[in-house]
Amino acid sequence: MKNGFIGFWGIFIGYFIFVHPCIIYYNTYHTSINTENGRLAIFYLGLSFLLWTTVLGTTLWLILKNGILAKKNLAYIDRHGRRVQARIIQSHILKEHKNFISRQITLEMDNFSGQIMGHTMMVNDRRPKENRFETGKNIYLKVDAEFKNNPYVLLEGSTSKVNYALLLIWLAFTGGVVAYYQYSYSTESGGLGWRFLELFHPLLVIPACFILFTGVFYLIFRVFIMGNNTERELLELKFKGEKAVAEIITVKQTGTYINEQPQVEYTLKFTDKYGKTIHAVKKEIVSLLDIGSVSALKYREIMYLPDRPEKFVFYDQINN
Repeated sequence: MKNGFIGFWGIFIGYFIFVHPCIIYYNTYHTSINTENGRLAIFYLGLSFLLWTTVLGTTLWLILKNGILAKKNLAYIDRHGRRVQARIIQSHILKEHKNFISRQITLEMDNFSGQIMGHTMMVNDRRPKENRFETGKNIYLKVDAEFKNNPYVLLEGSTSKVNYALLLIWLAFTGGVVAYYQYSYSTESGGLGWRFLELFHPLLVIPACFILFTGVFYLIFRVFIMGNNTERELLELKFKGEKAVAEIITVKQTGTYINEQPQVEYTLKFTDKYGKTIHAVKKEIVSLLDIGSVSALKYREIMYLPDRPEKFVFYDQINN
């Protein structure tokens, strides 16, 4: 169900990024001299190069970051990461494959500050007969103490393989972009160079829409869902944070809604381990059903970084 939902929205958004601009453009009358000013035409060409370089460069970086570089980082963390013992409190099978079983396990452990934390992760068990990941068993994690190397936290002894298929897809896509430049020039230039380019040509609209859509989704996820905390920051708070009880001074709705769920803003204060009082503001998306109980809160547990107490998160948001 989840994969189908993601697939549907992927196709839906892909249509509006790649297909819809072409349908509109090629069903509208155009000439080989849409832009009479040659300098403006060259500007449009340069702008399209810049947009496509941004799209292709960013996607290539993400592929390398989560592939080749992640494998290198994984080996580094396994050798030099801090060892953390954890107990499995829940374990269930997600899917049985031919050579391994995918499991989701929930762990309980002491973080670097001695606070008891929960952590959920997926593992691929290639030796299921050994029952290493059954409830009640102890395992060891390796954690990058500085949280500089993605994926930051891993199961001791983990190995990984690079998915070169994504790189091949990127190369094919890049080849398609180059081919589209050649196709557009050969069919639309009419011997007048790049004057056929205009602001709404697919060579400009497609990469602009790609950047716009991904930027909007990133903004929604980063600001409203993650609460301005990245995955790295949340993991750092989980494994290095100190627990404190924050006094909630005020709670108010901001007027922002995500999927019809309101965003609320907390004004709060807490005292860190050194006795310093920290005043802060925190925003959170809450369920409509919980808005009454949230508004009545007077205290709430948080996790903060001892060396940067302004970096904090609600305890129940990361204790999983």
